[in-house]
Amino acid sequence: MTEDRLDILILGATGFTGLHCIPYVHKLSKANGRNLTWGVAGRSEEKLQEVLKSTGEKIGVDLSNTPMVITDIKSYDSLLLMAKKTKIVINCCGPYQFLGEPVVKACIAAGTHHVDISGEPQYMEKMQLEQHQNAKEKGVYVISACGLDSIPSDLGVIFLKQNFDGVLNSVETYLEVWEEGNNSGAAINVGTWNSAVHSLAQWNELNDIRRKLFPKALPSFNPQLKKKLLPHKSDLVDGWIIPFPGADLPVMERTQRYLYEKESKRPIQVNTYFVVRSIFTVILFALGGAILTILTKFNCGIKLLLNYPEVFSFGMVSKKQPSEEKIENSWFQVTLHGKGWSGPSEKGLNNYTIPYNKSILGRVKGRNPTYGSTCICLVCAAIVVLTESDKMPEEGGVFPPGAAFENTSLITLLKENEVTFDIISEKPILR
Repeated sequence: MTEDRLDILILGATGFTGLHCIPYVHKLSKANGRNLTWGVAGRSEEKLQEVLKSTGEKIGVDLSNTPMVITDIKSYDSLLLMAKKTKIVINCCGPYQFLGEPVVKACIAAGTHHVDISGEPQYMEKMQLEQHQNAKEKGVYVISACGLDSIPSDLGVIFLKQNFDGVLNSVETYLEVWEEGNNSGAAINVGTWNSAVHSLAQWNELNDIRRKLFPKALPSFNPQLKKKLLPHKSDLVDGWIIPFPGADLPVMERTQRYLYEKESKRPIQVNTYFVVRSIFTVILFALGGAILTILTKFNCGIKLLLNYPEVFSFGMVSKKQPSEEKIENSWFQVTLHGKGWSGPSEKGLNNYTIPYNKSILGRVKGRNPTYGSTCICLVCAAIVVLTESDKMPEEGGVFPPGAAFENTSLITLLKENEVTFDIISEKPILR
């Protein structure tokens, strides 16, 4: 990489996620003795100027001299020219399964690192299948799922394991989101909805991708962690627990597979759940899931979902951007409950015949999950790639965040920036 490149470039800076990244890049690029240069990229110079002006006024800083790169995401040549002007691209342009691949290819060709916040398994696993070796040969890191999907859960499991004195067999995660005060209106941006709709519509593609990406099945490790499919309750969280259909589970499974295949570490079995407050909300989620599953099988159904997100999400999604007050008063929390055995591991032992004798409870928490904590995670991930690549695996490649950042200071950096990782308890299991 040439010395005259910018360190960081935010692609899609005029979008809702991109513009919320700007204050964190501005702050963190100069924090703790760093002196990283950065800029913004998009199709319209006028819109980029407007975003820099409005964001600068909001945070009390003149951003008018921030470098701008004009690029057309539909032109590979334009993307390649953009990628050559920076050391890492923070890609905020989704849906990634339609717009992500050309950016990744351009970055690899230019020798430029790439991070994004995709929660789309087809895109992420296709990039790992097709581009891992290319990225490795160029010394480039391509890391998706660097937002709420899936740093809290994926790095949360890594954090739990680092603090567990013994053999950690399984972890169950429980995601909660809530708001302070009485803020009406939609909480989810339509871009997130569109990505979810397209991802579900093309879900069958995953089977073929995974057969090629993982031709060899992992061995069985006992005892097996069972998934609870029906709504249930637990003393660990307050509310009804339902299976979480997001990208966290496949992302964590990719990390654990990598750690097993490349580092000979016993993989941790994982299950993911979502917590809601009432049985009425459980019914709404079940009904919404059924509607999504049926409609995404038909082109006309997909169009209905994309054109009328408010109707089919029961008001949780809107084409209008959520208000700043609403998103600033929202929180997320991932509770992680792990079980295993105290004492040193027995090398090569896949099957334990003794019951669990130890548990650990951890928690990852942050404000504004969609655009605050997500942007913090994304920007911190980019900075760690730039500053700690010597602690990352294989000198390049396509990775999930847990595998990429296991040995870095990313968790510490996140804790310094209000995305907290804590151990709540570690105790023996009494029989």
